[in-house]
Amino acid sequence: MNKGGLLAILVVFLLAVGGLWTTILVNDWEPQLGLDLQGGVSLTLEPAPGQGEIDLEVLDQTVEVIRNRVDGLGVAEPEIARQGETVIVQLPGVADQAQAEDIVQETAILQFRRVLREVRPTDPDYDEVGPSCAELEEERLAGPPPADEEVVLCQPPEAEAGLVDDPEEEASPTEEWTKFELGPVVVDGGNVEDASARVGETGLEWATTLDFDDEGEETFREFTAELACEQGDLRRLAIVLDGLVESAPPVAPEVPCGEGIAGGGQISVASQQEAEDLALVLRAGALPIQLDLEQSLSVSPTLGAESLEAGLQAGLIGLVLVGAYLIVLYRGIGAAAVAELAMFGVIVAGALIVLGQTIGFTLTLAGIAGIIVSIGIAADSSIIYRERYRDEIRKGRTIRTAAEHAFSSAFATNLTGNTVSFLAAAVLYILAVGPVRGFAFTLGLATLIDTLLFATFTRSLFGWIANTPKLARAKWMGLTAQTFVSKPVAKVQR
Repeated sequence: MNKGGLLAILVVFLLAVGGLWTTILVNDWEPQLGLDLQGGVSLTLEPAPGQGEIDLEVLDQTVEVIRNRVDGLGVAEPEIARQGETVIVQLPGVADQAQAEDIVQETAILQFRRVLREVRPTDPDYDEVGPSCAELEEERLAGPPPADEEVVLCQPPEAEAGLVDDPEEEASPTEEWTKFELGPVVVDGGNVEDASARVGETGLEWATTLDFDDEGEETFREFTAELACEQGDLRRLAIVLDGLVESAPPVAPEVPCGEGIAGGGQISVASQQEAEDLALVLRAGALPIQLDLEQSLSVSPTLGAESLEAGLQAGLIGLVLVGAYLIVLYRGIGAAAVAELAMFGVIVAGALIVLGQTIGFTLTLAGIAGIIVSIGIAADSSIIYRERYRDEIRKGRTIRTAAEHAFSSAFATNLTGNTVSFLAAAVLYILAVGPVRGFAFTLGLATLIDTLLFATFTRSLFGWIANTPKLARAKWMGLTAQTFVSKPVAKVQR
């Protein structure tokens, strides 16, 4: 290819790279960093015992429900995956570890039941009504109460007072909890179409309001229409969440008998945060199974920043060492190889930022490791080209023709090697889970970029130098045979 064509390729390539980075800078885009680079919370969850054999499809449904809840939290690019029967949840950028645990782990099985009778701890027959609240609490942790049966459930005093999950309120002993005899489920969380947090009617407390689907709204209206005709405890409906009675309000006196309440219901809670969290889990849906928290780790932003700095330093040191080696080995065309490596780094960095903003790719330490490994791949491409060029010069070709023949030979070798590397990265990405996929992704991406870079920037830069006589014949450039072919040593006759 003539000098004009090579220069045109070089200019178009630089304009494309300039456009890439102009887009990034104008939109103020930054890479999406994973848990190990920006800090956050890592949770390990396992099915609670006593639930029998767990179907893997049910676990997959559980993962999707957790994903919906985490998306509602606004977490940037969470990592949620199932490993066997273990669910791994990584939440980068989350500072409130306790809130993350509650939202991810809460089953959120919502039930509306008819109140048949309230039994307080001071009532004479309290101990005779159903099991103790301590026993009921153990049963609750193993799974939700049956929906189609009459049950006895408990309500802690702090729930009645609207203080559930208040960190300053000490939990009361179970013998002080109130028991409720309840009828079968009338409406459940499956009928909830939307949920939101709002200030209660008195303006002094917060509540989570519920919007039912058409079926749920009609059933709820008919249910409250029946309750409006009753007196005493029978006029009340119990709102049960995960087997605990959250509240048991009576139908308001102004609701006429036989008409009922239209438009949904609400659950009174202690704070705005609790109302928002409850609305979030109800919108996302109930977990199909009960999960136990096996491990909870918090990674500080400081530690994440140190990890990122260490990874960047490792990459920079690798680039400097490789660049110095190329300059010592190839002189001027070695410096051109350093420019190729620098361009490789610029494109990889830009691609990762764009992918983070468009498809949500999250950069982790493993991903940085993949980039560092790919520096060697990019350096190999430059070395192959220059060694092929030397071979062509030794065959007696001119500098210009040697550069052309060297590219054809080197590109075939580069394409073969990069294809093998890309296939290996693709297989690793498909089969692996967690951070290893980040390594495979960046390695595969860098391999593709290296192939594109070799066919455009490397070829045009090297070819342009070879087609510029003053540069091509300068000894410091290293293109002439005299700069790298040793002179024959004369034999000494004895």
